[in-house]
Amino acid sequence: MRPTLTTLICALVLAAAACSSGGAEATSTTASSTTTTTTTAAPPAPPATTQPPVSAVALDLEMPDGAEIVLNSLYSWLVDKRNDPPPTPDELLQQLEFTARTNPGESGEVTWAQLENGDQVAVAQVDGDIILLVGDESGWRIVGAAMAGKTPVLGPEPRTVLILGSDARVGQNQQRFRADSVHLLTVVPGAGAGAIVGFPRDSWVQGPDGGTKLTNLMAGRGPEIMLETITEMTQLEIEGYFVTGFLGFTNLIEELGGLYIDLPTVMRSGNNWADYPAGPQELTAQRALRLARIRKGLPGGDFDRSFNQGLIMQAAMDMVQLAGIELLPQWVRVLSDNTWTDLSTAEVLTLGAAAYLLPSENLVNIVLPGSVGTAGAASVVYLSDAAENIYRDLEDGLLTPEE
Repeated sequence: MRPTLTTLICALVLAAAACSSGGAEATSTTASSTTTTTTTAAPPAPPATTQPPVSAVALDLEMPDGAEIVLNSLYSWLVDKRNDPPPTPDELLQQLEFTARTNPGESGEVTWAQLENGDQVAVAQVDGDIILLVGDESGWRIVGAAMAGKTPVLGPEPRTVLILGSDARVGQNQQRFRADSVHLLTVVPGAGAGAIVGFPRDSWVQGPDGGTKLTNLMAGRGPEIMLETITEMTQLEIEGYFVTGFLGFTNLIEELGGLYIDLPTVMRSGNNWADYPAGPQELTAQRALRLARIRKGLPGGDFDRSFNQGLIMQAAMDMVQLAGIELLPQWVRVLSDNTWTDLSTAEVLTLGAAAYLLPSENLVNIVLPGSVGTAGAASVVYLSDAAENIYRDLEDGLLTPEE
């Protein structure tokens, strides 16, 4: 404690008896003294840090109001992480967490379509980014993206779905007729590759009622039994299915404006239909359907037919890709009008984007190996043991090239 003035005077004259803290009058002579008290000023406070205002992005693009809010929120967050991100998959937010972006300005394009179920889908292209949005009764949200310089985020990989072509004619129940075409489609966006694996339609399988041809399982039961049986056979995680019939198939090809396909060899119809020459050619929807159906004139019969169906899928992918990803919302609408699926709108949109971003030549097109035999009076295909090796190889969505 700093000495008081009185204490200092007492100490100078050695008048210990007269000094007290109680304020009693001193009996000694008090010398006059002047004391200067110096006060040390506190250091000046540092100037307050001035935070720049929070940046926000407002894209001047034509799009639904709810999609505009979500898209602006995404870019506002990318430009300034003090903003809150919009509803977005966690994997995409983690990928972009430490990504700094400048304001993208007003360049870009948004296309969208409304589906029969009332949902809306949109694709935004901004500064090299591709962003997928879905609008439903809960509002708009981002469901996937392929951001410039980043690995696409389009759902859990691999994407694996069952593609079923029904043998139903116009007027018949396309979901509860025989399955004339059975394929697994796998897509791995991160690897830019995938596979089309065909199942001979006459493959002998174990269904709920015992042994039967694979094609017969869907008749009277629906695509769910096909999904259950093939999941059990392969032990693969299959997201869901698409199924269409003759009418849906021809509608899809007509939407494409026909089918451009490059056939590796001559395809003989084996009936009254015209044959198909080798090489590039344009097919009408009806000719494309016939190519998907012929087998009697093919050396490999059921196996070659399944392979040709894979070729048709690849050719259709090429045509859709050439049209540009801005048409993806339109194609999702066309699919929803001509196929049945148990996938959600978000799953269909992201799967479609994965197909858009994947060159068709990176899809390995194979048919499961087997041999033709009989089961009672029926001609069937017995899949070989090598099929099991293909299932296991396909667990990552990719097929190892043969040595």
